[in-house]
Amino acid sequence: MKNIVIPDYQNCLMNISTSILRHYGVDTPFATLGILDKELAKGYRNVVVILIDAMGSEILKKHPEQTEYLLANQKDILTTVFPSTTVSATTSMLTGRPPIINGWIGWLQFIKEEERSVIFFLNKDFYDDTHEFNYNVSEKYAPITKIYELIENNSPDVSAVEIFPEFKTPEHKTFKDICDSILRTTQAKGKHFVYAYWDKVDTYLHKYGTTSDIVRDHLDEIDKDMRYLIENLDDDTLVIVTADHGQIDIEEIELWNYPDIIDTFEHKPSIEARATAFFIKEGMKDQFEKEFNKHFSEYFILYKSEDFLKTKYLGEAKEHHKLKEFLGDYFSVAVDKYSFKLVDSKRSFKAQHAGLTKDEMLIPMIMFNPKK
Repeated sequence: MKNIVIPDYQNCLMNISTSILRHYGVDTPFATLGILDKELAKGYRNVVVILIDAMGSEILKKHPEQTEYLLANQKDILTTVFPSTTVSATTSMLTGRPPIINGWIGWLQFIKEEERSVIFFLNKDFYDDTHEFNYNVSEKYAPITKIYELIENNSPDVSAVEIFPEFKTPEHKTFKDICDSILRTTQAKGKHFVYAYWDKVDTYLHKYGTTSDIVRDHLDEIDKDMRYLIENLDDDTLVIVTADHGQIDIEEIELWNYPDIIDTFEHKPSIEARATAFFIKEGMKDQFEKEFNKHFSEYFILYKSEDFLKTKYLGEAKEHHKLKEFLGDYFSVAVDKYSFKLVDSKRSFKAQHAGLTKDEMLIPMIMFNPKK
């Protein structure tokens, strides 16, 4: 399948983090990126990573005039991790570890002890938003250590700072606001590692599609704001711009229209619409496999979950102790433009991610490096 890209854990999003960790004296068993290692060796006072959600390399290629400045400074094209989705990718970025270790693999993850599919980012039940947890589910079942702590522990003279958009920091309403906060942080005395995240490209792609005017215009805005940022930074600041994944224009499949499949479910599916875990009743696995492949084999690869783990798509390391529970009995991977609708809802997406297509899997590594 010529449009399929397999995650490369020697040259992926996670390896940006491992290069940075190694630069700050943190031991890591995972590969680093030579091109980034070489630049970091110049000894910048400030290192800034800007992750623009869903701004994959194929998205940039679709809007070359609007992303001219970004493309002119693109140093490499990497893969993201798998699934190609924000939960797994940003967690790998912020830990320097692959999804197989972290256990953070999708928007909703089934927690056996709760009998619920939980959105780790929001600490909410995906299928029942009226339910409230009286504890942090992800902290209990899939705790992680972020690179901020690792960097500051190993390099006490470095201040690690995160900069987030409006949903977390109300005053950051635009990408220009993010850039201004980066400028203020890097202009302060001392050494800084900055991780900045921007979410609106992902939002607009989901709602309007990859070639929409609103996506085009917003990328143009980001490109101009990046030029403003770089022109106002001092020459002792290295800026790395990347994405957690891309998106592909999709057609949605309403799962509830397939009762021969729905009837086999022990409980509702989890993880993602294009990378989906299925939990099947005893004695009905053969029926599920037969019916799923009858309807969807052209669009999804269906794995028994133990076979999916053998693909190493989640990385190659000791797996998280609950990973097999998260993956269910079967795991489907999208290799075409189709995406499941997991709930009967009027909300629809024009574009999606989490599958294995190059539109979702390929991401840019852009560097602005004044120390030539």
